[in-house]
Amino acid sequence: MSTQDSVEPTGTWEVRRRFKVPALANVADAMAVERAVSVLSGVRKVATDLRKQQVVVRYDASQSAYQVILEALEGSGYPPLKTWWERVKGNWYQFTDANIRDNAKAPPPACCNKPPK
Repeated sequence: MSTQDSVEPTGTWEVRRRFKVPALANVADAMAVERAVSVLSGVRKVATDLRKQQVVVRYDASQSAYQVILEALEGSGYPPLKTWWERVKGNWYQFTDANIRDNAKAPPPACCNKPPK
């Protein structure tokens, strides 16, 4: 079980996402969730909070995606809460992750107000 203090994004494309997981009941559950999510590509840090029944994931959005982490949680037997607010947040997270991936692939802008050659 990790603390959430070290989950702040540090890189250019890193994001922090929170998942409310009602099935988190003990330390063994937290360790299983951390193992399932931490092996994914681009995941930098996974922290669980048993008191809040919450999983916080810091990942590089240019390498991974919200949907991939969501599927890993569901596949490990710990599905996140499915309320209308969680769906709205999830759609927003997917939209911003797609923008991050597109921006990471974009060529660098022209320098010093000069048009590209």
